Amino acid sequence: MTEVNLDFSNLTVIIPTLNEEKSLGELLELIERNAPNCKIIVADDGSIDKTKEITETFEGKLETFFLDRKDEEVHGLTVSVLDAILTCSTAYFLVMDGDLQHPPKVIPGFLKLLQEEYDLVAGNRIKIVGNWSLNRKLMSFVARLLGSLALIFRRKNRVKDVMTGLFASRTQIWKGFLQKKKKKFVLEGYKVLFDFLKSYPSKLKVGHVDYTFGTRHSGESKISKKVIWLYFKSLF
Repeated sequence: MTEVNLDFSNLTVIIPTLNEEKSLGELLELIERNAPNCKIIVADDGSIDKTKEITETFEGKLETFFLDRKDEEVHGLTVSVLDAILTCSTAYFLVMDGDLQHPPKVIPGFLKLLQEEYDLVAGNRIKIVGNWSLNRKLMSFVARLLGSLALIFRRKNRVKDVMTGLFASRTQIWKGFLQKKKKKFVLEGYKVLFDFLKSYPSKLKVGHVDYTFGTRHSGESKISKKVIWLYFKSLF
């Protein structure tokens, strides 16, 4: 049950999307249930399905904004999230995928830590639901290991799961950094949090929220040779 002292009106949930019509409606309903009165930015990277129309159906009961990026020069999950952060008007923001693999029921836990003066709160996958192949499991393990070693080598802020796409932070920290260092990010890439951690120069108070990484309800995984290459580009 949601704690009464949590002020969800101070939180913006950012959802980067690309053709997520089959899961977006259910996701928005779950966000409304678990984070009432929060703001939502659907940062869309050029969907050709009904993602925009589904977002608009919630505008009467949720403070939802559709950020249309189809005409932008650079495309990718990272730049979609960064553009959304720059338009964010609340004290805090939270980023989660649009495919229901990140459970909205954990949102209150993120906001609780932010209100307790944490600067950054990262999701930590303690369980993965789904039939991942051995190659996929090995790929995930190696990616997490390399990311952690890269942060240790650079003496940067660290999180338990450097590959997570579920995280929250104070908006002003990111806005101030992006105004000067947006080029530090691999804009066409997918690992927003890692790019931030490897570049941010100051010490942050970092917290964690454990969660179960669910199965995709529809669509296909966006992992590809290009995504792998972009991650290695970010690493080195």
